[in-house]
Amino acid sequence: MAARLAGAKIIGSLFILVGIILILSGISSYVTLPGLENILKEVASYLATVGAVREIVYGILAMALGVGLIKEEEWAAGGTSILILVLLVELVPQTWYLLTRFSITNLPLIGWLYIGATLISIIILIYLIVAKGWR
Repeated sequence: MAARLAGAKIIGSLFILVGIILILSGISSYVTLPGLENILKEVASYLATVGAVREIVYGILAMALGVGLIKEEEWAAGGTSILILVLLVELVPQTWYLLTRFSITNLPLIGWLYIGATLISIIILIYLIVAKGWR
């Protein structure tokens, strides 16, 4: 039981991190950082077409579900599973676009954020499947 609780806290914290990444990526579609305008200009226009506002909303939901996971709430396990599936459907194509558009050596920050969020989401999904919720 203690191991499961520790796992829930770790997974919840990781999902909060995914939420923060999604919020930052959504905001980056509207705000350009000095010195990165050229790199982010094309990426920002692409992200605006796929829904930066959606990313911010998903980020807020991920943070709320992450808190629920830390508290080991059953609703959080179910909500997280659904949100992760939705996130993966969106993040994988966006990550793929960035990887085909830029080489790995000059991948913009948003690409690394997407790669991180995708990998963390896959780890959380595997954990939820293995843990079978909070039974």
